[in-house]
Amino acid sequence: MFIYHFNRLIRNRLLWGFFAIIIAVAFVAVDSCFRNPADAHPAGRMNGKKISTSRFDQIVHSLRGNGRNRDNETPNHVIDRRAWEQIAAVENAAGNGMKTSVPEIQAALREMPAFQGSNGFDMERYKMMVRNMGFTPEYYEKLLAHQLTLMKSATLVNSASWISPMELDSELASMTDRFTVQIAYVSNTFANAEMPLKDEDYKKYYEEHKESFGLPDRIQVRYVVIPATNCLAVATTPDDAELQDYYDTNSDKYTRTTTNNTTETIPFEEVRGKIMDELKLQAAVYAASTSATFRVYSDVINTNVQKDVLGEFAKAEKLTVQTSPFFSVNDPLPWVESGNGRKFSEAVFELDPERVDSRFCVVECTKSVYVVELVKREEAHVPPYEEVVASVKTRTLNQARTDAFEKVVKEKKEGLDKEMSAGKAFADAAKGLGMNVSTSITYTVSDMQNVRFDNSFSVAYGARSVLKGKVSDAIPASSKLSLLVYVQDRQPGDPLSSEMIRSQIRSSLAGRGGDKFSEWLKWDLAQQKFEPAKALLPEDATIKDDSETDPEVVE
Repeated sequence: MFIYHFNRLIRNRLLWGFFAIIIAVAFVAVDSCFRNPADAHPAGRMNGKKISTSRFDQIVHSLRGNGRNRDNETPNHVIDRRAWEQIAAVENAAGNGMKTSVPEIQAALREMPAFQGSNGFDMERYKMMVRNMGFTPEYYEKLLAHQLTLMKSATLVNSASWISPMELDSELASMTDRFTVQIAYVSNTFANAEMPLKDEDYKKYYEEHKESFGLPDRIQVRYVVIPATNCLAVATTPDDAELQDYYDTNSDKYTRTTTNNTTETIPFEEVRGKIMDELKLQAAVYAASTSATFRVYSDVINTNVQKDVLGEFAKAEKLTVQTSPFFSVNDPLPWVESGNGRKFSEAVFELDPERVDSRFCVVECTKSVYVVELVKREEAHVPPYEEVVASVKTRTLNQARTDAFEKVVKEKKEGLDKEMSAGKAFADAAKGLGMNVSTSITYTVSDMQNVRFDNSFSVAYGARSVLKGKVSDAIPASSKLSLLVYVQDRQPGDPLSSEMIRSQIRSSLAGRGGDKFSEWLKWDLAQQKFEPAKALLPEDATIKDDSETDPEVVE
């Protein structure tokens, strides 16, 4: 049956005409690239040096990303400016002897987990994976060199961040001081309580949090599922050379733990049958996908677009047409074969019923093939109150319970402070306010792994900045419990421990200061003498009518 349909297809003039149009468009695109060589049309000059268009486009491409993760929202003029900032930083680094060398690139490649085989870095695996990304090794290594140089510059800039000695000493003390504390427990009696809410409360919450109810772009599709087992009979059987090649490339999948608790590769003969089954299944998936693609698109080209092509295909194959609920590109898809949800989403979000070549898509999964047609597309929007009223009520109730509990904890804290100011001991004051109190607990934050007690990490990190004789603010331990920690005593820690973690703490503090490197990139670009071929607009410029070039449309 498959051969019969295939013979019909290869004699179909309309189908070959359709393919010819696609190929012609591809050649026009390629030809246009050859007629615009980068060296003849540089993107601009940086300190007198020509910056080729190809180099500039590579960086723009890396900033945008690929596939469904591609950033299509950031305006072109913003991406262009960021690309020039990176070029300026890399040129600056090269001028100061920080250019990334070939050995550094090779070392980075050897350390990447994705390129590891059973015996470490696998050159063939590297080439295969880079090709699958759509790159050549040379292109990929240029991008890697660019990123490594930027990382060097970022490390240098961030290491130059100034941290005051007082701030560093305070942070070190909070980690190494020896704390002795008592804990007062405040139970959340509102966790499951009914709250006196009215319609006005729900509507007010919706208006104040309207954007949080927004829905992303969503689609609904019709699809049929073809089990790969349906095509096992026509799938090609791999020969010994293919089996061996697959084993050599994926030997890290076939390992076991020995009696000496080491890992060894299972011999080829022991997994030969398993590999045969895997490759037969892959061949069956490919056969099902190829057959479905030819048959569906042959029907599209030869029939009126109003015909239910998917329904006719399903009927012929004795399959069921199913309709999905609305879903976004990031939603889990429980009705898609496990582990293939993301792949499915990325494929079907490209569907366009107005285009012959995008009316359907065929998605190959591990054990099945999906033939999919778009039903409806729903643009991102904020649904009206009536459509989300159930969710609004739930969230308003949860917020009311949280607010009520926080109010009680705040009152307990104020009551403790007042009673202790009058001379009462912490434990007596807490019990007088209806709270249970722990016995004294001694610990050091940096050694918390070796000192365990209930809610130990919440206590340690929540109270580490509290001074001796003071009570902490509320420390959430769970949705049903909050803690108030009284620091009975606090003694300086071991000086040696402080020195051992000083550099780590300093780095952590530097990181809290925000992204200094992005600010430095802007500053650095302003110091360079560069002449972009295309006028570089300010990053905060507002563009009207999607124009990026006409200065009259810039506000």
